[in-house]
Amino acid sequence: MKKIIKKTSMITLLALLIAALLAPIAKAAPKAAPKVGNCYNLTKEQIEVEYSDISPVNCLKIHSAETYRVVKLKSTDLASSYDLAKATKVCQPWKSPSKFFNYWAWYIPNPEQQNAGQNWIRCDAMIDKVVDENSSVITVTFWKGKRLDVR
Repeated sequence: MKKIIKKTSMITLLALLIAALLAPIAKAAPKAAPKVGNCYNLTKEQIEVEYSDISPVNCLKIHSAETYRVVKLKSTDLASSYDLAKATKVCQPWKSPSKFFNYWAWYIPNPEQQNAGQNWIRCDAMIDKVVDENSSVITVTFWKGKRLDVR
């Protein structure tokens, strides 16, 4: 009797192990769509990319960008087809002048988000300073606390 129980237990354990190995590995859900008012700590290099995988930070901590507009696009108007001219129509002009911001950047969903059906444009306000007028070198300004005064 003990041999039968041991054999049955071994077979059950083996079946569970095989099932666990063959089960599909669950993928993590893609990042959620951005929200107006999110703050990001972006470097100059991260500002210049097509999409940003950087997670938002607490706006009371140091950051360099604040999202002032997120536009969900129609399914026939893919974010991946956007260029500067199209993005400018979505992100500019600001509805009112800003006493803080003088630069903006736009981002689209990353490929994983696009595959999950996300289709939006994120517009971030920033402050830049020209370091060298001759070479147009700019620096990114960082600050604490919200300054979002554009919509």
